[in-house]
Amino acid sequence: MVGAAGAPRPRGRVCMLTYGPSPATLPPLLHEGMSLAATGIEVESLHGSAPSNRTEWLSAGFRARGFPVRVRSAFRRLFGRAAAHPVVSGVQNLLSYAEFVVKAVVAAHRTRADVYEAHDLPALLPAVLVARLRGTPVLYRANEIFSETHARVRFASFWRAMDRWLVPLCDDVVTPDEHRGRIYLEEYGARRLPLTVRNCPPLRPPLASTRLRDLLAARGIQFSTIVLYQGMVDPMRCVEELAEATRSFDPGVVLVILGPGFGSWSDPAARLRGYERIVVLPRVPYDELASYTASADIGVLLYRNDCRNNYYCAPNKLFEYMMAGLPVVAPDFPGVVPLVEGEGVGVCADPSDPAAIAAAVNRLARDPEGCRRMKARGLRRARERYCWELESVPLLERHEALLAPRRL
Repeated sequence: MVGAAGAPRPRGRVCMLTYGPSPATLPPLLHEGMSLAATGIEVESLHGSAPSNRTEWLSAGFRARGFPVRVRSAFRRLFGRAAAHPVVSGVQNLLSYAEFVVKAVVAAHRTRADVYEAHDLPALLPAVLVARLRGTPVLYRANEIFSETHARVRFASFWRAMDRWLVPLCDDVVTPDEHRGRIYLEEYGARRLPLTVRNCPPLRPPLASTRLRDLLAARGIQFSTIVLYQGMVDPMRCVEELAEATRSFDPGVVLVILGPGFGSWSDPAARLRGYERIVVLPRVPYDELASYTASADIGVLLYRNDCRNNYYCAPNKLFEYMMAGLPVVAPDFPGVVPLVEGEGVGVCADPSDPAAIAAAVNRLARDPEGCRRMKARGLRRARERYCWELESVPLLERHEALLAPRRL
């Protein structure tokens, strides 16, 4: 069938909701939306906190539209520095979320979608509300155990109550790790064991790059091995422990930190001044990141074991390192050890112990032949198993099952 303008009618419509920024900065949402659109399904992503109702086309059949959430800026104008006071901030967050929910329900209802999908818990309430209004299925991609993320500690009981209320109303739940899936089944009442979909990036061919090496050489920095930390810089990711570990790195081993700071670490370069083995670089555009990653020798990703969201972490960064051929130093957590040491692509260490981190890095730096084997295995396993093209298959099948009754 074709539409009035002669274009093929979509095989279905999916509306994705997120409380965060544009999906262009959210790999799980971006990759899924592009994959659904490639099958002929029309996808619209709605997100709050945007400055205006701007539409952004991410691929043919996949568009993102933002709507403004103005409470936060209004509170800054009204209260100035006092907006950071815990009580004022709490009221601001509550009103800001209420504004998001109302506007998201209105915008989502207008899409007349066949399936509504929430990415993370704040977006689940409007997704469930509009799905009930329209009699359509709702899918929940729980990328985090939201009540156990550090940014939500003050409101943990509120978010846990939201999960317990809303998860049983979802037709499907998807998590990036089977341990988190078990939590959503046993503690939050999911109707069935959630589908596990890891946050793997789309497959890229091996990339030869000297970008970081050239940059360090241009700065006159002497090095033999580049250890790369890429992503958000904050204490939750053990940046303090990693910084201390650099004091015990072997001669010639240099740590490059590439990414934006967060919270008290908004200026990582200032916080890390005095560490001779650390080079801090600003965030780079996502489409340029691979050339930086591929030019390092070792990739490091760490999380503090102080909440289950971290303990059962499933970071897309791990698969980005594998796809770039980097041996990995990772935390010795149950969801990570099978992927890193089980697949033979790196070593795991206690992320709370700088000495253990340094020992893991030095072990790899001293074994170039072992690193070459890890690189080959990482590239092969990324191609054979840990890429979005393969990981997304059951998720796309789940969407087909949800859409099928709507096509009758």
